[in-house]
Amino acid sequence: MVPTTPPPTLHVASGDLRAQEVDVLVAPAFKGEIEGPGTGAVLGALGLDGFPVSHAFRGDVGQTLRLAAPDLPARSVLLVGLGRMVDADAAALRDAAATAVRAVPDAPSLATTLAQIHPTAASVHAVAEGLLLGAHADQRWRTQGDERAPALTRATVLVPSSRSAGAREALARAAITAGATRTARELVTTPPADKTPAALAATLGELCADLDVEVWGPDELAASGCHATLAVGGGSEHGPRLLRLRYAPRGSTGRVALVGKGVTFDSGGLSLKDRTGMQAMKSDMAGAATVAAACAALGELGVRVTVDAWLPLVENLPGARSYRPGDVVSHPDGTTTEVVDTDAEGRLILADAVALAAATEPDAIVDVATLTGSAAHAVGAYAGALLCDDEGLLGALREAGRDSGERLWPLPLWPELDRFLRSDVADHRQVGDSPAGDPGSDAILAGLYLRRFVGEVPWLHCDLPAAWLGSGMGWGHLPEGATGFGVRTLLSWLGPDR
Repeated sequence: MVPTTPPPTLHVASGDLRAQEVDVLVAPAFKGEIEGPGTGAVLGALGLDGFPVSHAFRGDVGQTLRLAAPDLPARSVLLVGLGRMVDADAAALRDAAATAVRAVPDAPSLATTLAQIHPTAASVHAVAEGLLLGAHADQRWRTQGDERAPALTRATVLVPSSRSAGAREALARAAITAGATRTARELVTTPPADKTPAALAATLGELCADLDVEVWGPDELAASGCHATLAVGGGSEHGPRLLRLRYAPRGSTGRVALVGKGVTFDSGGLSLKDRTGMQAMKSDMAGAATVAAACAALGELGVRVTVDAWLPLVENLPGARSYRPGDVVSHPDGTTTEVVDTDAEGRLILADAVALAAATEPDAIVDVATLTGSAAHAVGAYAGALLCDDEGLLGALREAGRDSGERLWPLPLWPELDRFLRSDVADHRQVGDSPAGDPGSDAILAGLYLRRFVGEVPWLHCDLPAAWLGSGMGWGHLPEGATGFGVRTLLSWLGPDR
């Protein structure tokens, strides 16, 4: 098998972009024929008064143009578009760096002045993350390498000499956050046969070996009252697990709980999906992957908050012991749920885990899940939907998303929709019986359902449409397939300055 592409080595340097002995010089360009730092000098060395403008390259976001460089130490120059100069924030730099790497898959080395657009540590961090994430290619199940996979092994980020020390610190932090994102991607990409609940629990336990780790099997789940989780996993020969992780630094400044949905494969159960609906369902454990990958990086980042993670892991398959529409399942808080749709299993296992987390009375609970198609209809494929009625917690997660370049947008928890979760036979319905023609409310109803298990603890639910992008949908630092979306937002929120 072809190994996963190792991350490239990143360096900070000062000097003239034209003098760099690399395969490609990555030079920024803006809409309106505006050249970025170092670009004019490089173009001058090529005998050009400005960059060539055509319908294919105008400096727009996502555009690239490669030029031969016969009179420079580098073999070629890549112009990368950033759109309007006023919009070139850290998120744009991250996307541009990743776009550049994928535009020159044959280049083992590059140098760039992208971080000089805004010579700050945040810009260096963003550019470094973009280079590292753009270079990632998971080829573990290939017998021959993918010619589209970037060959990048070494990258130089040029900064003013006065910024070198801070830039090196930013590169070190980016290596951790991008590495955690790559880990989440690889966990999601792993075929479902290789990550059954027990296998995934073992993998995540090994990943988080520096933390306190507990693995609960069916007996422990039953003893703790997680009967919804047991019901969801009943149709598979691979029984469910619940993974508990605990990070407890000295001098902790608080305690939060993270919950991640871990459906290792979702067929829909008896409410069976069709073929196309199942194709990407190995990604239905992206919430658990996001939380575990973030937790594994907490110590390296010096996070000062105690973090308890609750990861329910199940395989949702049809079988003789499958749970059925009409069944009633119970949760650790003693309440009961009427099952309406066995393909809405995620909210059931999250309800168990959120109830367990709430019983420990943390300062806040954040749950992360690929939960509803409705969220993608609401916020699009490149974002996450937030549901929360605590303004402080919501604001903190949105700020963390902005810092990490991950788009997050709040959806309302309209109280008048809560009545659609009332059941005639149990305490809750698992799926809301909303009016016909209102499929867009499912993400809100899922949030309202989970809120019933929170008690008085501040809580936020993040639905993750961007955890998996279909063919042709990769953009910026988000590739096709598993994206690792959400890892860096959690790390930013939990960071040492929190």
